[in-house]
Amino acid sequence: MFQRLRDPVHDLIEFADTHFERMIWSLLESPEFQRLRRIRQLGFSDFVFPGATHSRFAHSVGVFHTARLLCRVLEEKLGNDFNRDRADVAIAAALIHDLGHGPFSHAFEDALGEVGRHEEWTLRFIRETAIYDRLNSYRAGFGEEVASIFTSESSPDIYSSVVSSQFDADRLDYMRRDRMMSGTQLGGIDFTWLIRNLEVRNIEIGSDDQKFAEISTFVLGPKALWAGESYVLSLFHLYPAVYLHKTTRGAEKVFSSLMRALKSRIEEGGVDQTGLSAAHPLVRYLRDRKTLVNYADLDDSVVWGALALLAQSSDPIIAESAQRLRTRTLCKAIDVRRGLGDGRLNAGREIDQRVLKFKRLWQEKVASDQSLVHRILIDKFERNPYKRRGYETTKGGMERIHILENDLPMDLADVSDVVQALQPFHGYRLYVSQDDDVARALVQDLITEARK
Repeated sequence: MFQRLRDPVHDLIEFADTHFERMIWSLLESPEFQRLRRIRQLGFSDFVFPGATHSRFAHSVGVFHTARLLCRVLEEKLGNDFNRDRADVAIAAALIHDLGHGPFSHAFEDALGEVGRHEEWTLRFIRETAIYDRLNSYRAGFGEEVASIFTSESSPDIYSSVVSSQFDADRLDYMRRDRMMSGTQLGGIDFTWLIRNLEVRNIEIGSDDQKFAEISTFVLGPKALWAGESYVLSLFHLYPAVYLHKTTRGAEKVFSSLMRALKSRIEEGGVDQTGLSAAHPLVRYLRDRKTLVNYADLDDSVVWGALALLAQSSDPIIAESAQRLRTRTLCKAIDVRRGLGDGRLNAGREIDQRVLKFKRLWQEKVASDQSLVHRILIDKFERNPYKRRGYETTKGGMERIHILENDLPMDLADVSDVVQALQPFHGYRLYVSQDDDVARALVQDLITEARK
């Protein structure tokens, strides 16, 4: 044994005294990976769940451990066809898959209109920092093999499904970790049973009865039907209960407002009005969002440390937003969809028509009073707990969950009435300052009008 860590989810995570796992440990010790200690996995969720302060570092180590378990399943199931080199690539990729996350993760990208850019940054961290040399210290070309997992440069196979699929190591870790650290009792999965009932089978990719290819993927054994259902339902529950919680989303909207105002001031040459110096990491990044060094200097602690200065800004939006985050004085949520649906969140086509009418009325009000853009923050989302993309593409086939029935892989939704019945979860909320009675009354009037 070379090194070991204690983890709240997986207990003991051990690193063997092998060339490969010594290289993995060297990745953990790199400055790029240590930066993940300063980025929380769930952003602002500790505003609601005080225990949810776990980091991307802890999650990434858990993903590595889970990827190693999945590769042991592959070794057992594939026998002589098991490819150790491809498994090593998948395990290393699983460890460093989150390198590119910025402060507050997805909220930071959303604030700057750069949704999904962390994947681009992850590739740059792999290819343009010492991470590349540490990967290549294992074997020549290993760094590029790992990078290719995150690009379209390689065809998806059973090993890449360890990193990205319905049963990937990322999801199997964050579902358990986020549930444990948030303290919610919803969203539990039978991890051990799922892992012990994983099989490997080929599924056909094609359309209109024409087969284009066959790909190998994880499928569930027939005894894992209930565990498979529970897995899908757990995701269905974790999103509204934790990830899309109204207070967390409210904090993200304030953060977005802060970042957009800060970006505008800096682009207009008004750094001196922000409360930050020209050398501050946030200023350097917002001036130049292409340079990796600028991005690598950002993390949650940089933002938290800047709030006291930003609260002194002469820009009222920057100052107010920073102060709201410092003191957790957030705007109050008005659940428009619930209001339009007579207390129900998903009330079919009738509520969709009311939402469209509300949006039209809202646009008319904003057109006559631009101050509403800053006084009322909008949050809209849709979450599909089980996407049934077509089999026309390899990605579409691998994103489904398959279960064996009479030894044939079947889509879980075709076997489970529960999964079949799942519908997308919609949200539409407006956030209004507690002391802005006029704005709150306006929203309530629009809801009443849209229900007519």
